[in-house]
Amino acid sequence: MTDTPAKTLKMRELEARTGVGREAIRFYIREGLLPEPERPKRNVANYSEDHVIRVKAIKRLQEERFLPLSVIKAILNADEAAPAASAEAFPHLDTLLSTRLAAPEDALPPERWPALADLAAEVGESEAHVHDMVRVGFVEIVRDDAGAERLSPRDAAIMRLWCGLKKEGFTEELGFTPDASRFYVEFVDWLASQEIRLFYEHMADKVAEPEAVRAAERGIEIVNQVLGLMRTRALLKGLRNLNQSQ
Repeated sequence: MTDTPAKTLKMRELEARTGVGREAIRFYIREGLLPEPERPKRNVANYSEDHVIRVKAIKRLQEERFLPLSVIKAILNADEAAPAASAEAFPHLDTLLSTRLAAPEDALPPERWPALADLAAEVGESEAHVHDMVRVGFVEIVRDDAGAERLSPRDAAIMRLWCGLKKEGFTEELGFTPDASRFYVEFVDWLASQEIRLFYEHMADKVAEPEAVRAAERGIEIVNQVLGLMRTRALLKGLRNLNQSQ
């Protein structure tokens, strides 16, 4: 029994399947967002299901998340950009870094972490709202030995800060829902994956693990501050450009 060959698509079929025109598809190929099609002859191009999936992903990320193509390219190519060096280069990095970055309350056993119900009452939200935050990826739930739902001190802090936005006018009635803000989770996950890749590319086999831990700790602290300043600058610039365009 032989394997059925994968079906190939012509450009018009790819356009019909994705709702994206050929000029845009060709642009994506030139920019590296899509792989080159197979070309059995000079004027023949065969596309695959992978092209369909990637074109639809590009379209979704543009229309739903308003991401620039440079960021979309990095997201789509994330698997190809895995660290060249194995994580074995720093086998204890995650444990040592977690210890260095932990707050005193992080050392408490899960049984003493904030209970989901108590935290929801504290911030004036329903437990369903907290579960929405979990579903979107803002925070995670941990169950203690008794099965009670709890949040780590760091996730509890995230909940308190996020719920504070509502008091400043960012209400769900105006559309500021966890789902509408999912792009924060996606961006942070993407950013972290890129930072980890760069860290291993430039640190593995070049510095000892204790030095890598110290560098990572200070790097996280400094970049957190830099990102805050850069975001404020970008927001002010964007608002200024918006006003000038009117």
